[in-house]
Amino acid sequence: MDARETGPYGSDPEAPEADSRGADMHRAEAGDLGDDPLPLPRPRSADEYEYAHRFEGYVGPPPARGLEEAYGSGGDGDAGGAAADEDGHHHWPSARQQLGTAIAVLGWAIAAFLVAHRFVPGSAGLVSLLESGLPWLAVPTVILLLGALAARSLRAVLATLAAASIWIVGYGPELMPRGDPLPANLRVFSEDINAPGTATAAELAGAAQLAPGQHADIVLLQGVYPQLASSSALANLNSAYPNHLTQYEFGVWSRYKIADSAAVSLGTTTADINGSSGLVAGVAQVVVGALRVTIDTPEGPLVLYVVHLPQPTLGDQGFAKARDAALSRLVKVVRADHAARLAVVGDVNVAQTDRRFSDLTGLGLTSAQAAAGRGFGFTWPAEFPVVRLDDLLVRGADPVRSVVLSALSGGKTHLPIEVDLHL
Repeated sequence: MDARETGPYGSDPEAPEADSRGADMHRAEAGDLGDDPLPLPRPRSADEYEYAHRFEGYVGPPPARGLEEAYGSGGDGDAGGAAADEDGHHHWPSARQQLGTAIAVLGWAIAAFLVAHRFVPGSAGLVSLLESGLPWLAVPTVILLLGALAARSLRAVLATLAAASIWIVGYGPELMPRGDPLPANLRVFSEDINAPGTATAAELAGAAQLAPGQHADIVLLQGVYPQLASSSALANLNSAYPNHLTQYEFGVWSRYKIADSAAVSLGTTTADINGSSGLVAGVAQVVVGALRVTIDTPEGPLVLYVVHLPQPTLGDQGFAKARDAALSRLVKVVRADHAARLAVVGDVNVAQTDRRFSDLTGLGLTSAQAAAGRGFGFTWPAEFPVVRLDDLLVRGADPVRSVVLSALSGGKTHLPIEVDLHL
């Protein structure tokens, strides 16, 4: 029996077909195919490959495996499915595939938080802390996008592009200039000068020089503690503005008459006998956190709540518990105040992206920075601002311009803000 007709397992049913293909090849070499085209060779099956390898000396590549055999049931190689070798063993995805998977997960997590952060339960205030840094999610998003491109992972690129698109839609407009074409007729200067150690005196001196130079009509300072009572900076402000008062930790200087002032209890801190503890200065056993002042402007009275809410810190009971309690009291007081023109200004210690900021805007107050600023207007810390804690929110007037000014002294904690209003 011919060896070509006998395989390792008996007679080979494919042998006649192999002889036929050989005859066709001889006819092609002799040019005797007539009008019939040369048939394309049929891909060898696994059995044919084994037969040809053993009995015909064929050394070509084995037949290609299917996608499911090559990559497993997990889909394509980038999807993380473990590849199977000829023995059926599976291997872990490559480092590039694992990197693409990690980047895709992080990208979708950022996108989801940007969209639905307000629906995440605010357990212990931690979500409020994360919300304060929402604009800075642009930094990890860009890093992840570069990593996705380096890993050549399509799904990682799509995830990071989705996060970047959501950020641009939500925060891109804040990078554009905003404002009202109405003419401004009142300029307000505000700064929290409370700084560690002796830096407060230098801060006050800087504010006393900067505010009159900016032609501010009203100057509002927070953190003016008793040790500054004899400061020459206060004397300079007093000479520049005919109407002024320093009460508790607050200082108010105005070109227009100060009609009245009253402390607002926010349940923050009680002064001791020397009047030097916490947020209260100069008056013993009085609980404050804000000062209500009425200014008689040429356009009519303007009620100002000069505020300094407690600094949001992470403690045993969660994030910003003292601040949130004081903010709730302030909201209750302002809601009951029916003044036609009213503004809350100072160190509110609430970022615009913090969910608690809506407690203020829900009172019908408009953030001057949101309406007439440019960029995010970060004010803290002064050395490298990452969040806006100082603001002016108003009703009954139109913000025309809102800017953050540079410091004139070192060692500060907050940058001053300047707001132009149309009353």
